[in-house]
Amino acid sequence: MVYLVRNKDDLDQQLARAEDKLVVIDFYANWCGPCKIIAPRLEELAQQYSDRAVVLKVNVDENEEITVDYNVTSMPTFVFIKCGEVLELFVGGNSDKLAKSMEKYVLDVDSTEQRRSSSHLGSEDVCSAGPSASSSGSVNDVVICELSEHDQEAVEAMMEQ
Repeated sequence: MVYLVRNKDDLDQQLARAEDKLVVIDFYANWCGPCKIIAPRLEELAQQYSDRAVVLKVNVDENEEITVDYNVTSMPTFVFIKCGEVLELFVGGNSDKLAKSMEKYVLDVDSTEQRRSSSHLGSEDVCSAGPSASSSGSVNDVVICELSEHDQEAVEAMMEQ
């Protein structure tokens, strides 16, 4: 089961309760197409590995402090933690990479020894939000979504609904 984090204290409690299980944090936004597309796969993986992993979702719009703490600027961002240590972080809606990373860390008994500061930033299936100066000099939020061709149709169909 995927757990929706309410605030920083809630996240801290969930991390403590996880003990030596793998924790996967999904940083998402309700307006992010790739986040919506990968959500069912994340739920499947959470159920598949429920005895060895805890899956948490953090809404970036409602939890700015957590988002800043993990330096999240694009969605979805997945952070893999075990025994309080960040093992991996990657950005994008790549369900194959998500499944392989979860499998790797739940099966790897000594995963805390692995890639301590690994960061994989892909250019596919990413939503970014950041400030941009308009012609009048004011700052506006700009949303950038890059999708693989495979997921483009799914997003278009979702937007029509």
